[in-house]
Amino acid sequence: MNRVIKFLNGEKIYLRPYDEKKDLEIFQFGRNSNEVRDTLFLFKPMTEYDTLTEENQWHINKENILFTICEQNSDEPIGETGLFRIDYVSRAAIFYIAIYSPEYWSKGYGREATDLVLKYSFDILNLNRIQLHVAANNLAGVKIYERSGFVIEGTLREAMYHNNEYVDFYVMGILRKDYYTL
Repeated sequence: MNRVIKFLNGEKIYLRPYDEKKDLEIFQFGRNSNEVRDTLFLFKPMTEYDTLTEENQWHINKENILFTICEQNSDEPIGETGLFRIDYVSRAAIFYIAIYSPEYWSKGYGREATDLVLKYSFDILNLNRIQLHVAANNLAGVKIYERSGFVIEGTLREAMYHNNEYVDFYVMGILRKDYYTL
């Protein structure tokens, strides 16, 4: 039986556990496509073995909860999202998202995935704070995060070197109490 697991269900997308056989191809594409790699600040090519090793290391780490983002109608994996460095004492985590299929960019998929993870973070995991880092020049990303309730809390000046220049990054965060007033 090949049943689809929809762990968190939205309108356009759903989030499910990582499946090495189904997800490796899109994750490999995301790490090596010039267009995608440029938005994620990835600087080296990755073999299939490298991608698989990295994914498996992320997924076995108990401080991480990661999901594959799938398009609702086709069940096609289009990216990944989740929480890193979950601190259950401070009730805080770092949010991550990557839509690897460019044909799904700027169509609401990232926003919906962000909102599903936030709901899960606050309603199920009982976290108090979610933060993320985003390139200050990624205006579309900043706008999506602000619509989901994140606020800019600070700037990491010249935090990354990319395409022959240093780039500032914003630290953005959302608190549980602010999430419930949206």
